[in-house]
Amino acid sequence: MTRSPLASLASLILLASAAGVAGAGNTIATGAASEAPQPRRLEGRVGVMLGGSDVGDADGFSVGVTTGLGYRIGDVTLRARFDHYRTGDGPDEARGRKGRGTRVGGAVRYSFASTVDHHERAGVGIDFWGEAGLGLEHVTWRQGGVYDRPSGEVAIGFELDGYGKRDAKYRRRHIGYFMAFRSFIARGPETDGPAVCGGPCTMATKPSRNDISMFFELGLHWGK
Repeated sequence: MTRSPLASLASLILLASAAGVAGAGNTIATGAASEAPQPRRLEGRVGVMLGGSDVGDADGFSVGVTTGLGYRIGDVTLRARFDHYRTGDGPDEARGRKGRGTRVGGAVRYSFASTVDHHERAGVGIDFWGEAGLGLEHVTWRQGGVYDRPSGEVAIGFELDGYGKRDAKYRRRHIGYFMAFRSFIARGPETDGPAVCGGPCTMATKPSRNDISMFFELGLHWGK
């Protein structure tokens, strides 16, 4: 049976409307998928520190402990830190000053490379990150006296994650270990001594007041 031009036009309009509705449905579904929440997790950390502390002209081998509590959203983690470590002269120095440093601070961590699977299933992954922060350092000398100062910190490290299946809140349990290289950067006390040359030089200067304590860290992390 031959269709009239009016009937043919009506059929084309109905087909175009159906295609538009289907396309809109696909667009909405794609938009909903792209708005999936970023992975979140609460994490605790505890570890050991090995390196050298630097407080003015007292610099020597140092060992200590580090702890932290953080909250991660996607690739960014906000962390609170507490560190306790040895300060003082090296064992071969005559002055033999000994003390303890305590540092409280906060840091921001960014994960720049990760093999962690962001799907629902459990697995194992490696995470590489960098970190920067600020804190307050309190040094207590065994022979008497304290020294308080602000300090900055920078670190780079990696961690191994063993993680479970993701729950309805887009979180999952995790446990693993971490390794990092960390530096605390602070200003030392003012010195009244004359300008000197510590080695071959063209001009004598006062010793630098910039103290840099460097540590290797190793420990465990866990959370959900």
